[in-house]
Amino acid sequence: MAYSERLQSQNLVHLLQNRESGFHAPGIFASRSPQFAHERHFYKCITPCLTIDSISIPQVYLRKFTPDGSKLLAFSQDQRSLHIYKYKGFSSAAVGELIREANVGTGECFKGQESSLQNQIFDRLFATKDAAVLRLCQGDSGRYYLHREFSVFLENGRYVLLAAMSVLRNALPTMSYVLYPDLFDKLDAYSYVFFVVDLEKDCVTHRLFLSQDSIVIAHNHGISVFGSTIAIMSRLHQCIYVYELVEGRLVEQETIGPRPRDFIENASMDVGNLDATTVLPITHIKQRVLSFLYRQINVEAPGAKQKLQDFYKNFEFVEYMIMERMQLVNKELLLLRYEERNRTDSDVTPLLPSPRRLYVFYNIASEEVVGVYHDDSVDLLQIILQFYDQMSNVRSMQTGDAPSLPLHFFLKQNFADASESIPFIRHAALRFNSSVPVSSQSLSPSPYLQFNEFSYDDRHISPFERPNPCSTEPIVFRDRMTKSVKFRLYAKARRPVSSLSPRELCAFIWHPFEPFVLSIQKCMNSYAYHVHLYNHSTVVEQTSN
Repeated sequence: MAYSERLQSQNLVHLLQNRESGFHAPGIFASRSPQFAHERHFYKCITPCLTIDSISIPQVYLRKFTPDGSKLLAFSQDQRSLHIYKYKGFSSAAVGELIREANVGTGECFKGQESSLQNQIFDRLFATKDAAVLRLCQGDSGRYYLHREFSVFLENGRYVLLAAMSVLRNALPTMSYVLYPDLFDKLDAYSYVFFVVDLEKDCVTHRLFLSQDSIVIAHNHGISVFGSTIAIMSRLHQCIYVYELVEGRLVEQETIGPRPRDFIENASMDVGNLDATTVLPITHIKQRVLSFLYRQINVEAPGAKQKLQDFYKNFEFVEYMIMERMQLVNKELLLLRYEERNRTDSDVTPLLPSPRRLYVFYNIASEEVVGVYHDDSVDLLQIILQFYDQMSNVRSMQTGDAPSLPLHFFLKQNFADASESIPFIRHAALRFNSSVPVSSQSLSPSPYLQFNEFSYDDRHISPFERPNPCSTEPIVFRDRMTKSVKFRLYAKARRPVSSLSPRELCAFIWHPFEPFVLSIQKCMNSYAYHVHLYNHSTVVEQTSN
């Protein structure tokens, strides 16, 4: 335990006095701390300790808070409109008055029978009557439906990028096979439209149409953002579209993948004679990957002959791999993940035990591959250990902290000095390397999810913004340093858990910095909504749960 941690009091009065006087515990340097960093310790004293069960909400699908926490985004039930609710704050007088009238008492969970607290709490927390409603899917985009699990914020939350999609029934044009040699046509093609919404002016500033494509937009997997640069990965065309956000508009920069930037099209190919037996040239990135792997073999070193034989034997297998995930590490560096295709899709079978995945670092400016790692690479594991905070590309606008993941915490605790000499280290790398690339803005920056500060059961809740299996008991959050219970989230499964019962999931929408959470339980087509917020009268029981 650090010296500063031992001396840092968790008493709320002491923390208030320290903040007022500007006192910092030994080892804490104010000049090196991000803005509002002095408020971090308050989160262990002010927690979302009161659960209001089964509240009433408007007929919408709740999505997430804006990065500054001032607004909550939601989609209409027909998935064609965006609803923007202004957040009033849980500390408003109207919320406190409603809680006092309900006579909540000191309990951690309030379960009433159609009480005014449950019926009115959402309206007191959010300005529902003044909500902005933007009808996005209409006119030319009338056949599209908004994807409920996609939203990416740009320019510190001023803009939000949303996506809608529509099923296509048309066959791919023959020219697509010429333009995209690595085209993966075993996928269903869709038509997409991306909306850039200005949250300050409540209007759409740009629409981007991408037809006959396949993009993984669930949980932001196929889109990556760094600053004002947006990268969109096409699984169908096996390429990456790069755009720049300029005054609310997406300006196309380039397409990475099929060919080098200075490639001159050769018009001599006879498209009319193109058929299933036509051998197309290898894609640009694949060529760079294979060249990099070849150059890594030192022909003068012992065992070089065997390494060369392995390379040639597996050449076709590596060439046939597909790009499944990607992320912008920064404006010039891409991290790509290649995976083997399904055996039913090809007759290509590896002659040697081959990697199921390849992780490729690609420099956009120089068009060079600067690193290739296998899925059991210990070197890649060390990169994850050292740079995961930067690679997650999500930081709190309040404290400046990046999310602290249970997985990352476990890695640093157990594999800080990882080396290939440890027998099971390659098995650990095989398991943990799959955590990258990291989906854009898929992590919540809430301080209550910092795994190095709070311990909790990450099987039922995590910084990743996606549903988890419902817990049969309240989710307990403990102070990692003192092991004392700080708060519980009551979002228990409402049906007995068995192999025959339908799967019950729970999603959490955390406010970026306030002790406020919305939880959504789903079982088949049934939804239940709960509010978890701070209440000074609530007494958290210190039990062994």
